[in-house]
Amino acid sequence: MSEMPDNYVRLVERMLEQINMGQGLEELLDSVYDQLRGIVPYNRIAVALLEQPLNLLRLISCRSDGDVILKVGYAARVDGSTLAPLLETGQPRIIDDLQKYLVEKPQSASTALIEREGMRSSLTLPLLADAKPIGVIFFSSRATNTYTQSHASLLKRLAGHIAISLERNRLVSELQRTNQELAAANSAKDKFVETLQDEVDKQTQQLRQSESRYRSLVKMGQIVNSSLNRREVFEHAAEQIHVLLDCDRVSLILSSDDEELRYGFAIEFKRGEREWVEISSQPMPESAFGWVRENRVPLVVRSLDQSQTFPEHKRLVEAGYASVVHLPLMSRDQHVGLLGIASRHSERTDGWNLQLLDEIGSQLSVALDNAAAYGEIDRLKEELQQQNVYLRDELHTEHDFGNIIGDSRAMRQLRVAIEQVALSDATVLILGETGTGKELIARAIHDASSRRENLLVKVNCAALAPNLIASELFGHEKGAFTGATQRRVGRFELSHHGSIFLDEISEVPAETQVMLLRVLQERLIDRVGGSEPIEVDTRIIAATNRDLKSYSEAGHFREDLFYRLHVFPIQVPPLRDHREDIPALMNHFIARFSIRMNKVITRVDRRAMDGLMQYDWPGNVRELENIIERSMIVSQGDTLVIDASWLSGNPEPSNTKPLVGNHPSLAEMECRVILDALSRAGGKVYGHDGAAAELDVIPTTLYSKMRKHSIKGSRKHNSSD
Repeated sequence: MSEMPDNYVRLVERMLEQINMGQGLEELLDSVYDQLRGIVPYNRIAVALLEQPLNLLRLISCRSDGDVILKVGYAARVDGSTLAPLLETGQPRIIDDLQKYLVEKPQSASTALIEREGMRSSLTLPLLADAKPIGVIFFSSRATNTYTQSHASLLKRLAGHIAISLERNRLVSELQRTNQELAAANSAKDKFVETLQDEVDKQTQQLRQSESRYRSLVKMGQIVNSSLNRREVFEHAAEQIHVLLDCDRVSLILSSDDEELRYGFAIEFKRGEREWVEISSQPMPESAFGWVRENRVPLVVRSLDQSQTFPEHKRLVEAGYASVVHLPLMSRDQHVGLLGIASRHSERTDGWNLQLLDEIGSQLSVALDNAAAYGEIDRLKEELQQQNVYLRDELHTEHDFGNIIGDSRAMRQLRVAIEQVALSDATVLILGETGTGKELIARAIHDASSRRENLLVKVNCAALAPNLIASELFGHEKGAFTGATQRRVGRFELSHHGSIFLDEISEVPAETQVMLLRVLQERLIDRVGGSEPIEVDTRIIAATNRDLKSYSEAGHFREDLFYRLHVFPIQVPPLRDHREDIPALMNHFIARFSIRMNKVITRVDRRAMDGLMQYDWPGNVRELENIIERSMIVSQGDTLVIDASWLSGNPEPSNTKPLVGNHPSLAEMECRVILDALSRAGGKVYGHDGAAAELDVIPTTLYSKMRKHSIKGSRKHNSSD
């Protein structure tokens, strides 16, 4: 590094030009940071200045390629610090390994901070003006042993120019004050002072504009991020834009889910009043919206009278506007919408700072994107809450959560099995014939477990179409298949921290069995169309009326999945194996149906009970429940009527007599009533003294019932009829 690189020489020359042109420290550092790369290794450059009389060293500027922890504004006393010798001697300091350095000198707080930023070596040079230290410049690298004395020599000249710039700025400030004091006393230098003052005013105006721009952006950021409602975000932003630009209309156009349509809203300002305007859905092609969306650059129209290329511009002219600017709103490289700013004066756009508008648009884009995202989150949260409410209502209102009925040995053994497995998280396989109450067993296990406060989600696998069962169980992402317009949460996610009951597990398609096996092994699911696995904490309870072992051996069900499910099998006995529980079950069903039907049943005939006890019950408890419900419907009085044909499966009673003692059937009672009425009416049906009038029915209706019971009668009419 004996010869200075050409890039370095050009950098120094450029710095001299910038100093001569009066540019500030930030511009110089930008040039240094951008142009010094490739000449000297660095990842971070910072400048700190001495402040008197407290003898503080304060960080005033920093450039880094990563996150900054030692931030601008940081200050520390020089006395007793590790930088004090450097400022006293004016010699550069090289630290080859910051971590080792901190072990030796842990009191160096600023070194610890840049080490946390990932820096591993540094080169520090004093900034000297008139041989006096005014500050330091730091060069830092993420690698150890980066800097040498050659680097120090090369950068020493650069540090001198930066010191000159800083000192020049200080001297200019002092000169300005001095010139202002001398202006009144030295009339000969009025022209010089006036020129200098104009320059100062110009610089001050630029500074004020920069400060105003910064404050405007800060305020805009605070405003647009103060709400998560897109309308409120736009409303606040529009008011601020109106104040900044003195514009007459601010509009926001958003894309709808249908990419061919657009919608939005605008606020028009006139004589201190504002009016909210809704922009209805309209086709997007061949519009300013479509042009800006496609080209992703602002569209500036200085005079709408001379340019009406797009339909929006024609409508603006009709509304009295003369100029407009359309700005694309982008967030995460996605098009959010279109910001429009219009004025009733032509060429008003010439006075608008497009760079400022672009920065405002960037802030508004992020705020709108966040508002849309939070809106979607709220929508999904509400949807999930509705699903939870629906499922909880379904579980607690449509199903019986009472105790399992019966005190037979088989039912006692079943209760013991439930108690044994309930408090564990083991997978349970419930085996039993149709109608034995497998779902009730699953609910009993869930209600006795530690997961009772969360959902038990029921899935009837046989009721789901094979091409939809994976989506139902594991959910799907938007666009995963035709018709998947939104992301959907599956049953497994819905049962997180709860239990899931997979009824008719043997009917699950082979491809879905593989996914179930992964859930059992790893507790992970993948949504259909998704790429990220989702962890689920759910207890699996499966049920089937098949011999699942034989079914798997026959190749219809995966054996590995069978053994994963067969951790704790529970065999639910058929009703014919615990007939002694039939009376208790009958009492339970009669009590429940009595409330529903508003009936009081207190007796069951012995013959009827004997018939129930002798029946084989192929439909098990469910068949018994249906028989009792049917009996409750047809029973009159307080005695339960059970037709023997119901147990044989014949829907027509035929000549079979009801399983009761001396109690007549409803048909027999109806026949007797009709015969008694006809007897009292002398066989007459019609007329005020006929049987129909006595029974308070229409004569044709009575004739219909008479034919039903094979009763012959008379059609004589009373003379008064």
